[in-house]
Amino acid sequence: METLNSSSKATVGLMLRYLKYWRIFLLSLILCLGLAFLYLQTQVPKYRITSTLLLQDDSKDGGLFKGTAFSDLNLFAATKTVYDYMEMLRSRDLIYSVLNQLHLQTKYSYANFITTEEVYGSQLPVIVNTLFLAPAAFQLELKIKPLNKEKYILIENGKTTIYKYGAVVIRPQYKITVQRGPAAFREGKPVLIAFRDLYKTAQAYSSAGLTVMPVIKDANTVVLTLIDPIPDRGIDILNTLLKMYNQENSRRKNQTALQTIDFINAKLKGLNAHLTGAEEDIENYKIKNRISLLNDDAQMNIQNSGAAGQQLSSTDVQLNVVNSLSRYLNNSKSTFELVPSTLGLKDPTLQNLTDKYNNLQVERQRLLRNTSELNPLVVTLTEQLSALKSSLVENLRMIKKGLLLEKENYRNQTAKSDSRLGSVPALERGLLERSREQGVKTTQYQYLLQKREETELSLSATIPSFQIVESPGYDPNPASPKVQLSYLISILAGLSLPMGVIYLREVMNGKVRETADAHYINTKGNILGELSHKAIGEAIVVEKGKSTNISELFRYIRSNLHFMDMEKLNKVMLVTSSSKGEGKTFFCINLGITLSLIGKKVVLLEFDLRKPDLLTAISLEQPGHGLSGYLAGQHIEIEELIMPVPASENLSVIGCGKVPDNPSELLESGRLELLIAELRQRFDYIIIDSSPVGYVADAFTIGQYADASIYLVRYNYTSKTDLSIFTEIAENKRLKNPMIVFNDAKKENKNIYRYGRYAYN
Repeated sequence: METLNSSSKATVGLMLRYLKYWRIFLLSLILCLGLAFLYLQTQVPKYRITSTLLLQDDSKDGGLFKGTAFSDLNLFAATKTVYDYMEMLRSRDLIYSVLNQLHLQTKYSYANFITTEEVYGSQLPVIVNTLFLAPAAFQLELKIKPLNKEKYILIENGKTTIYKYGAVVIRPQYKITVQRGPAAFREGKPVLIAFRDLYKTAQAYSSAGLTVMPVIKDANTVVLTLIDPIPDRGIDILNTLLKMYNQENSRRKNQTALQTIDFINAKLKGLNAHLTGAEEDIENYKIKNRISLLNDDAQMNIQNSGAAGQQLSSTDVQLNVVNSLSRYLNNSKSTFELVPSTLGLKDPTLQNLTDKYNNLQVERQRLLRNTSELNPLVVTLTEQLSALKSSLVENLRMIKKGLLLEKENYRNQTAKSDSRLGSVPALERGLLERSREQGVKTTQYQYLLQKREETELSLSATIPSFQIVESPGYDPNPASPKVQLSYLISILAGLSLPMGVIYLREVMNGKVRETADAHYINTKGNILGELSHKAIGEAIVVEKGKSTNISELFRYIRSNLHFMDMEKLNKVMLVTSSSKGEGKTFFCINLGITLSLIGKKVVLLEFDLRKPDLLTAISLEQPGHGLSGYLAGQHIEIEELIMPVPASENLSVIGCGKVPDNPSELLESGRLELLIAELRQRFDYIIIDSSPVGYVADAFTIGQYADASIYLVRYNYTSKTDLSIFTEIAENKRLKNPMIVFNDAKKENKNIYRYGRYAYN
């Protein structure tokens, strides 16, 4: 509970500490709100356009053809992940094609009072068709104003020219034609025309303007987000992007299929010649040897041999395909051509390498449409293609090796069947051999015909690679600028800026500004009181029968002394400070007067033997003898030292006398103890004005004869580091009963007067 109360008090104190600067906070708040308002007036609202797609992740399932009649076609088995689709959707080249198709290389806007208002679509007063744009054109700004249904005014660099709609305008920087727009006469002012560099614009959209993110991690559903000041234009960009992506995807698929069909047709042409020759050979053999039917045993052996022959022919087919693909890859003319489909070779590594090789070929061909072969991207792709091609050749070599082993196995089985045909007449054996060769060629021919039909069928398939869950649409609330957030930030800034300035000012100011700066004093020390600021002038501010603010504060201190010294033991009070100028002499004089006003006999001792100024402050002349002479052993009676103070009949003073050369040695003499003892008998209170403890140790020597010590701290004058002196004095008990008085409190310092741990508002 005590900790909670301390925290609450600290919070209240902090609030009061800043509350006195409320005018500065109010001015800062008004200024920041005004800046926020001006900022919002200069910003063009931008809207968020989104679309949700369900992408096909081929790495997790069989693609769009899974579970249909096309599920066994290898041509549709290209593996693409959701992240591949995402990268392709925001590719710079695709976005460039979209911007070019929408003719967004021209920007149309109207100049308003503060900002410019961009227009698009049905709001266009004119439509500018760009035939040529030089790099310098991107720095130009033209003005076009419709004049009538046939003509318009072109303003360029202050020069006005009238042209007919459709006429070609030729300049060194550009070549354009202008058509009348759907809103030709809705605005009386000219429209500003600026040209965009579509390459840079596409790069900006690709890197930051267009975002493609999955709804959740590893999900097939993604959200396309585009920020644009014109919602209709953003919707058109997204719609065109999806349309052109589908077209590009279909074009890539069809390009691979056409290459595969050409490869199959070439193989069919060669097989057709061989098959025709085999059939003619069988026909001639039968005619020549007059063979019509085989016996039953021969038929059985033929069937068994035929089964083994089928397996052997299948292996031959695959070997032919492998040999054809190897020759195709080793042919220098096919270096930058697509590799045909693997045509039924059941090797996943070969399929994967083929897909990667074809994808890189398509990407290289797409880049070459807009750049040269020396482009670093093209060079990199060429190197990757060379490495993949080597991998393909090596993979085909390993496949061929396995097929040869398989062929040898089937050949052994065929040999066993042939051995059983030993009893078959030679004529029948000859017919069987010719029939087997015909069956092999027939199987190869039928297989290639089937694959050609499947490949041709794939050309007619236009199934998209994604499904649109939500069509492109926009949020009517602007994505930027955030009005509420802008005002909230301005309010926080309006409060934080003055608070930070005040805090830095206080941190950089090493002077004591409030009692909270004295941490030890606020926790363990005794605060005797606080004195307000006084104008420069007389040192005496306490007078009998006269009440002022500062005189009442001295009376409070007097009451506090009585409260803290109920047994009246504090007769001798030592007054000191950290340094010169903190008001200890002023305090001694007025405290003495305050005590004398209640009938107490008080004497002031000017024990600042190095720079005495107590007598000067009360307009008394320094006598020839004083405390220095008495301590030096001169034969001086105490009565000779005591001088009455005109300000109060019960107040006396003993001056320093002649400033000694050895004040420390004088204070160490035994006569100081005799002096204090004698004065205790004569006076009710003895107030000693000593030297500052921050410079010399005189106060510690005198302090051993004092009952209490009063330490003066002056606001905006005493250094915070000097307060460590008082902390060290109090903790090590170098002075008896230490108390502190805060002096020279002004409006910014004086929050609460404290007396003996009690507080008065």
